[in-house]
Amino acid sequence: MIDMNEAQRLMKKFIELRTKANETKSPKDIEEFRSHEQICIEKFKYLVTMRTSRYKQFSNYEDLNQEGMEALLKAMKNYNPKRGNWFWWSHHYVSTRISRSANLHTTIRYPLKIAKSIPPHKETIMPIIIEDKCCPDKELEITQTNHIIKDVMVFLTDEQKNIINLAYGFDGDKPMSINKICKRLNISRLKCLNTINDALAVMREQIKI
Repeated sequence: MIDMNEAQRLMKKFIELRTKANETKSPKDIEEFRSHEQICIEKFKYLVTMRTSRYKQFSNYEDLNQEGMEALLKAMKNYNPKRGNWFWWSHHYVSTRISRSANLHTTIRYPLKIAKSIPPHKETIMPIIIEDKCCPDKELEITQTNHIIKDVMVFLTDEQKNIINLAYGFDGDKPMSINKICKRLNISRLKCLNTINDALAVMREQIKI
């Protein structure tokens, strides 16, 4: 961790080197800027891990770290010292991006303001972990939940069923992160997220009916 003065010094130099590189287009200046950019990323990446650590139980934990780093880079790119100190600025970008992404991976959505303040927890239609010793009422509840899931999934396309099963482990396997799903199915991250959101919307609507 670094203090405020060092953070401001790093970002001031970052802006100066970026401005110089953009003006001169010199390979030497560009290389100097890129080198300092990497130093800043290494110095500031703890701002991401500090916020994703509370989501380690989420199956998309790896994705949240990637999302956080993308937000950090965007914060560095858009930083304006006149509008506030670096820690306030980066918190706005990183915390918002991570909270939104974590919230998207639950079947129950919360307003972003609430999602950023409540204790993190993973919610799915079906429990990921089931205790070995369940009471009869609990076993009945699980059985009924399984039936509900199977009933509403008939309204999904084959692609939606496949991705939902991989993301939430409804087929009995361990839930997979978005990155792993994209690699397995050879699809883009955006397509994967859109498919999950569309499928969950259909399932929630059918459950309401």
